[in-house]
Parts: sequence; C-alpha cells; structure tokens
Amino acid sequence: MHEMSIAQNIFDIVREEMARHQVQKLQAVNLVVGELSAVVPSSLTFCWNILVEGTDLAETELKIRVAPLTYRCYDCGREFTAEDLTFECPHCGGKEPTLTAGRELTIESLEVAD
Repeated sequence: MHEMSIAQNIFDIVREEMARHQVQKLQAVNLVVGELSAVVPSSLTFCWNILVEGTDLAETELKIRVAPLTYRCYDCGREFTAEDLTFECPHCGGKEPTLTAGRELTIESLEVAD
C-alpha cells in the first residue's frame, strides 16, 4: 500500500509548513488527487488517520478533491473532461488532445484552526 508512504510525505510537509508559519493547530489539509495518480482516496485517508493518531494532528481532517481527466484539443484549443483516457476531441474530432489535468497529487491548502 503506497498510500502510507504518501501519507507520511504529506505529514512531513505539513509539519514543515506549520513550523515555518508558526501554526500550532490545523483544522484540515486540502489535497487534489488526479484520477490517474494511482492513489485511492479512501486508502490515503485511512493511512492518514493511522499516522496522525496520538499526535497533535489527530483531529486534522484530510479533505481530498479528485481532479478529473482534463484535456486540451490541439486542433480546436478547447478544453474538455472525460471519464477515461481518450484520443479524440468530442468537439471537433481532433486526434491529438493533450492531457492537462488528472495526474496531480498536490497539497492545495492548509486550514488553520482557531
């Protein structure tokens, strides 16, 4: 389960940012996980909860937004989303759409607790 090592990396980054900004307590960590990132959001949340148990981040929620597969058509320039990998633009039939989103795994923001 590679989600545990990802959760550990997120934990370490969060700790560094908390120290850098002198934050004592967080309410949430907001992530963006692309559909092609090979990360299972429920598994990542499970690993996060195990990792933070007994720490001062124990009550910090891991909020995950799944980013859909997004493409830009080389021929017409339009952006579109798709459920699966696609090789054709639904607008013009162009055969060279470029995947522009759906692979990311990013900490989008941290919500500081009052």
